[in-house]
Amino acid sequence: MDSILIDSIVKEVLKRINNESLIEVEASGRHVHLSRKDVELLFGEGYKLTPAKELSQPGQFACEERVAITGPKGSIKNVVILGPERKTTQVEISLTDALSLGIKAPIRESGKIDNTPGVTISSSKASINIDKGVMVAKRHIHITPEDALKYGVKDNQIVKVEVLGERPLIFDDTVIRVSPQYRTYMHIDYDEANACGYKKGVFCKILNGNNNELQKTNNDSFTNSNQIEIKGKKAITEADIKKLYLSGIKIITISKESMITPLAVDFIRINNIKIFRN
Repeated sequence: MDSILIDSIVKEVLKRINNESLIEVEASGRHVHLSRKDVELLFGEGYKLTPAKELSQPGQFACEERVAITGPKGSIKNVVILGPERKTTQVEISLTDALSLGIKAPIRESGKIDNTPGVTISSSKASINIDKGVMVAKRHIHITPEDALKYGVKDNQIVKVEVLGERPLIFDDTVIRVSPQYRTYMHIDYDEANACGYKKGVFCKILNGNNNELQKTNNDSFTNSNQIEIKGKKAITEADIKKLYLSGIKIITISKESMITPLAVDFIRINNIKIFRN
């Protein structure tokens, strides 16, 4: 029951603060976007990619088909193809992937493939060589026009973002991309995800939008969304505190009878969480 209690508190907090300042984060693994021409070269004339899973952005999907990508130093197999087809083939990898392949992939916004390296793409039937199109995706936030107004940001604006993972981290140089065709999500790659301790369901906060409320970064400036009271729990564990912290809680009130475990005490101290007893 204690675990269920904490989970219900976290869900309620997320529901409340998601309407104010938090944006869900997604980690994007390496993937390939293919042109119609290259789909046919790899899989056969008239071949249609097979949608397997819808993605968060409307009309985007992961395909059942997989390919291998090969550079001067090595290959990476089982790389997912994302649909729908694009005008130009593009390969998005991490900086770690680029080292494995032996190529120097620049950090770019999607679609900006000039002066990027090429790679070999292989299916079970054929291989093609592209002379450009390999990049490391610049971290970005897809955002609807309504949410852009709410958060005080505009298209192509560069912002700082705090990702509230297990290892909370502030990412600078994050580009805002506004469109009525988007759903509001932040996208980072797996290198960045590992750096901030990403897990599914992690949220982020824009720190320097034009909305004054979002500029409150001082730990002493709290609103009701930053605090919670835990009732009826005898032992407060590190897992309990971590769940609340990752949902944006910085002030926690507990009863005088509640015991805080040593690991929870360490987590509280390291992350500057305020604890009050009533």
